[in-house]
Amino acid sequence: MTDRRLALSTGSALTALAAGAVAVATAQPAFGVVAGVAGAIAGGGAAALAGQLARSDKARSVAERDLVRLAKELDALSDTYSDEVRRAAASEAARPQSPKEKAEHAFDPATGLYDERYFAVLVQQQVAAARRSLRPISVVIFELDSLADAAPADRDQGLMVVGDVIRRTLRESDSACRLGDVMVGAILEDTAESGAVWAAERVRGTLLASPVGEALTVSAGVACYPSHALGAAELVQQAGKALDEARRHGADRVEIAPEA
Repeated sequence: MTDRRLALSTGSALTALAAGAVAVATAQPAFGVVAGVAGAIAGGGAAALAGQLARSDKARSVAERDLVRLAKELDALSDTYSDEVRRAAASEAARPQSPKEKAEHAFDPATGLYDERYFAVLVQQQVAAARRSLRPISVVIFELDSLADAAPADRDQGLMVVGDVIRRTLRESDSACRLGDVMVGAILEDTAESGAVWAAERVRGTLLASPVGEALTVSAGVACYPSHALGAAELVQQAGKALDEARRHGADRVEIAPEA
């Protein structure tokens, strides 16, 4: 649009100049004055438009350079941010977890015992160690009586009490894990059948003698390697069968798996 206006103004100026020359040649000063004024106006307009166009081109050129510079700066900033994110992610992945962080992932918050994920691994390890050292190992599965259908908050409260009793009853060399909603599995190192029954009865008796003993009781099933099973999976199954037997005979009871 500006280019067209510039062309028209320039054309008008040239026309006015030509008319002025004609006026001089024909001795018509009035026409020459009018033509001169028109030519001056047109010339001034052309000059103004030319200046405006030049300023517009310069401004556009500056704006284009600024856009190119801004795009480069944004690209550089994006690359820097991406590098920082990658470095932060790599640093977090490589950062060793503190003992507290590991403990938070390893323990069940309700019982304070090991999480269920560790039970199968611990049984496998203990059975393998017992096989190498020719020593017995026992598995005891406890179940909270009458809490299977209770509200989650009530189950967690009961499990907290049972977990505390089990931690105080078992030895440091023994391990215990929460299993499912209302069960706890204990692995008793270097413990034969009689010792496992004694430990289970002690947990049951301690809980029974506590202030919540009338409302919260446990049943337990006991299985021992090598008398009840020779493999880790079979040992846990036998302890589960013993627990089923305890349930069939009523609550608050400890039963032993049959001999293999």
